[in-house]
Amino acid sequence: MAEKRENEGQGLEGILGELTQGLGEILREQRAQGQRLGKLEERLDRIEGGAAPGKAARGGGRTYDYRVLLHERRYVLKDEGGRLAEMVSNRRCLATRELAEVRTRYHTGSGDRKARYAYRALRDARGDEPGWTPLEYRIDKGAGADYSAYLALPGPVREGELFELRHELELHDAFTSRNEWVTLVVEYPTESFRMEVLLPPGRKLLGARREESEGASNSFNKRRVYPKALPGTGQVLLQWEERRPVTGRAYTLFWDW
Repeated sequence: MAEKRENEGQGLEGILGELTQGLGEILREQRAQGQRLGKLEERLDRIEGGAAPGKAARGGGRTYDYRVLLHERRYVLKDEGGRLAEMVSNRRCLATRELAEVRTRYHTGSGDRKARYAYRALRDARGDEPGWTPLEYRIDKGAGADYSAYLALPGPVREGELFELRHELELHDAFTSRNEWVTLVVEYPTESFRMEVLLPPGRKLLGARREESEGASNSFNKRRVYPKALPGTGQVLLQWEERRPVTGRAYTLFWDW
């Protein structure tokens, strides 16, 4: 019996070792992909506009202090009237220089809302997935409803390191009309994003669509969005996945209900 327990323990340790090794390989591959993409964009900038090496990452010669490898954002509407909702946005990022703080978009929009930010570093260490550290932030108010939030990091992030940012919003009275929408603005170079809206049971969806835009009136790539019914819940999921979105462009998901 003791020998059997010992063998089982060794088997479990082997499985855990393989899982942590696999996680480390995934993180290393994501870092390498982000660095290769950055080098490619620098080459394109030099070809198109003569930008100096290492100074620009696609976007009018602007320098970005990090790039987004994966952006996942989900809105959950919790009642039929759209009076109570939440948003969780996670971004896996690659630092392109040493960072003591990061800047991100702070969107106020309509209704009352409460924002929270958190951070975690992603290393190749053979250990458990790191926990989230809440971040303090300050707001630099600009024109309109979109401001910049500056997040003070718990420690410096070195160039080439991976980290994740979480943005959570509690939303009140934000989706109370018959025609609603959510927008993801690609402010930093991004490899891919997935935006989702989870609608509550009991409210009939009349239609959904998506479009891209640059500026106030220049919209294009308008397409219908096909909802997914989640079995056993009565909820409806709207989803938009995009690879290599254009930096500076807005991606908006509309629905009528």
